[in-house]
Amino acid sequence: MNNIHNLTILPKQQAINSVAALSQDFNSYSTDLSALLTKLKETILESKFMFGQNNSAWMSKRGRDFLANPKLFAYAPLTYICAFLGELFNNFEIKDTIK
Repeated sequence: MNNIHNLTILPKQQAINSVAALSQDFNSYSTDLSALLTKLKETILESKFMFGQNNSAWMSKRGRDFLANPKLFAYAPLTYICAFLGELFNNFEIKDTIK
């Protein structure tokens, strides 16, 4: 958990751009959430987004805060957002992320 503030853990800019490009789809109310999450997972896996980073300790401690209160993402550092997305989509199946 010590490296969560280290900018060197961030994925390459192209990977960040690929994930960020889906943000408008998430803002659309007519989007099939399951299909969009599947597309996001595919994008994360293809771009090796946060591949090789182990932020499971951070996810179990601080990531739960973001699950409980998604408004925290509006003020979160980029490293937190990347760690959250990386841990969630590199380690869980889509069905596990939808309640």
